[in-house]
Amino acid sequence: MKRFVTGFVTGAVVLTFCVLGYVRLGLVDVRADTPAPAWATGWMYSVVHASVRRTVPPLKNPLPPGDETLIAGGKLYLNDCVGCHGAPGKPPSEFGATFYPPAPQLARSGTRYSEGEIFWIAKHGIQRTGMAAQGSSYSDQELWSMAAFISRISKLPPRVLAGIEEKTVKK
Repeated sequence: MKRFVTGFVTGAVVLTFCVLGYVRLGLVDVRADTPAPAWATGWMYSVVHASVRRTVPPLKNPLPPGDETLIAGGKLYLNDCVGCHGAPGKPPSEFGATFYPPAPQLARSGTRYSEGEIFWIAKHGIQRTGMAAQGSSYSDQELWSMAAFISRISKLPPRVLAGIEEKTVKK
């Protein structure tokens, strides 16, 4: 048992030094005009997801559930989020694909985050991605309505899809 533990610790130390050497020697390709390796993108998404899950307290949407909330959030999403995250029923965003890591195509694949986590991400942003903090640009009510919309974006009822396309009539 002692030999196993010694071998394990030695292996972990050698692996750590190899990774640090690889990084410190500048061997990591940081060019933004080449696609990221699948393992790196997957690792980055899992790190962000784990951090959000650990950081965000349980939050409950204070807005009433229903089509009106989804439509309000959908209109905000169409005005400000589709450029990176794609629009429902449309091809993926080419602009969002240029980010490192690429912006999730929410309209196509939905999200694994809860409404509270989506609200938190929209309000605070994610460092070293294209997702800037939106807390100074939107009220909490607007962020909650967008979170409600995004959490259901891959399974929206036809009435909501039609409602977000309607132009608002100013009186």
